[in-house]
Amino acid sequence: MKNFQKAIAVIALSGICLAASAPSDADVAPKKSKKHHAQKTEAAAPVCAACEDIKQLKQQIQAQQAQIDQLKNASNPAEADAQKAAAAAAAAQQQAAAAAAAAADASAKANAAQGDVAGLKTEVTTTEQEVKKEEKKVDYLEHPATIAYKGIRITPGGFIELTGLYRSHATLSDQATPFNAIPLGRQVSGGYNANLSEFGMTARDSRITLRGDADAGTTKLAAYYEMDFFGAAPTANPNQTSSYTPRIRQAWGRAKFANGWTITGGQIWNLITLNRKGTDADNSNLWIPNIIEAQYSIGYDWGRFAEVRVSKTLGKEFTLALGIANPSYLNSGNNAAVSGLAANGNGLLGNSVVSTCTTAAPVAPSTTPVTTCTNTPTYSTNLAPDMVVKLAYDNPKLGHYEVKALGRFFRDRVVPTATSAGWNNTDLGGGVGAGAIVPVVSKKVDFIAQGLWGKGIARYEDAGASSPDFVVRATDHNLQAAKSFSALAGFETHPTKKTEFDALFGDEYYYRSTYADGAAIAGFGTPTATNTGCAFETLGQYQGIHPTATALPACTGSNRNLWNAKVIGYYDLYRGPVGTLRYGAEADYVERNTWSGNGGLPAGSAGISPKGNDKIGFLTMRYIFP
Repeated sequence: MKNFQKAIAVIALSGICLAASAPSDADVAPKKSKKHHAQKTEAAAPVCAACEDIKQLKQQIQAQQAQIDQLKNASNPAEADAQKAAAAAAAAQQQAAAAAAAAADASAKANAAQGDVAGLKTEVTTTEQEVKKEEKKVDYLEHPATIAYKGIRITPGGFIELTGLYRSHATLSDQATPFNAIPLGRQVSGGYNANLSEFGMTARDSRITLRGDADAGTTKLAAYYEMDFFGAAPTANPNQTSSYTPRIRQAWGRAKFANGWTITGGQIWNLITLNRKGTDADNSNLWIPNIIEAQYSIGYDWGRFAEVRVSKTLGKEFTLALGIANPSYLNSGNNAAVSGLAANGNGLLGNSVVSTCTTAAPVAPSTTPVTTCTNTPTYSTNLAPDMVVKLAYDNPKLGHYEVKALGRFFRDRVVPTATSAGWNNTDLGGGVGAGAIVPVVSKKVDFIAQGLWGKGIARYEDAGASSPDFVVRATDHNLQAAKSFSALAGFETHPTKKTEFDALFGDEYYYRSTYADGAAIAGFGTPTATNTGCAFETLGQYQGIHPTATALPACTGSNRNLWNAKVIGYYDLYRGPVGTLRYGAEADYVERNTWSGNGGLPAGSAGISPKGNDKIGFLTMRYIFP
């Protein structure tokens, strides 16, 4: 800025100098006197002095300008490089902008292409779905799964089965093994079966089913009927399950309401039975051992008889149910003084009365004839229904879990005599249980466990159906409920769609139920029971040890513990629209242990607790209706 000011000053002074020394072309110089010329010369001297200053200023300005030019010349290469770099950057930016524009254009084209492909896929998927729907419609018309009748969808079903069986010790029981009657040692009872093996073939487990479904608004209605051919008319009884001919396995109706309530009534799998899901009696929601043995497995708790069931879903995971079932009393043995009870293993429904009476001459000093009545009931006269309550929890990942409780009501009638009036006795029974089905490998392996403990619950235990619910004390004719428990655990596997392999272990334990009868101990499992005859087939064999014996002693054999282990396998040779052709095999080992008894032995001798076992094999061929 100072150089600029100096330049202005120089220019201004230069102008003054020029104005003072240079006359105008239009002026005419007049003649002057010397005096005047002298004055003129003297006046011009100060101006020349100023010009000298101006000259010096010009020189300074030129020098400074030269320095500026040198600085400019010195900065020109850096500026040139900077300009080149700026130009290169601008070119790069232009190239980047062009590339971005090209990429955006390519992305837009790709998106458009993807949109076209997605649209084509959607169209193809829609077309495939429509084709599948049409194929299903055609398949349904050609192979209808149900029969339509007045708004009801009727589904027939069932299977035809041929089974071959082998037992190492005979039980003469067809396809259903009486676990609680496995021969003990070489006992005579049962037709010397302990020394005989058994082979048989049967088709009696073949079944016929019929199901109906209908919708009444938001209410789902269903009915189901199932039968097989295990009925045994001469000894038919509805003890653990109805065995009349033709044998009804199931016959029930159900209504499911939109608010979560369900009502079921008829002959169904009892609520004590383990569910796969919820508390419904539908086969698809039940866990029924998929085994060939028609008596299922020791430790399995179940029943199949008349019942009314009400259930309610609680949220998405819990279900609460109450079942009111037709009762049965299983007595430990006939008591001539008691009416209204069933013989061991033969009780349910109906009535039981004194059936046969004989009259003998009076015994002096009495003059009244003696009447003796034989009580041989087939059914028990029941007081009130059995009641079962169950709470179930279901989680898709964790599986199914349930807890349950059972309540029972027992009664007998003491027969009046000539000197005393009759009266009724009552007793309560019941138990608690739990069960679970836990997925170990999704849709491949499940772990199953269930159990029940209580008093008077034998009717609901698989092998216990021929064991006592209670004993009738001879001293006062009161009822005394018998304690027991049952447990079952195992794995159910499906390695492939066509194969299944299962393994189960079950156990049942029956406690002693005894009472004092004077100096003796009476009841079930009494330590004074006579078991000496259980190890002998003939009197001669027994006389080899007891030469003076005139009769073969008894073999009481009160059951203490029963257990079995079994493995089952199935292979579906064919599975298609016309049904399933299935082959299966099962291997079982059953062991029966009894309470010890010292009856008939020398004083101080240890009691005898006979045992028995059976090795059982099944092969089956089954055609399952589609």
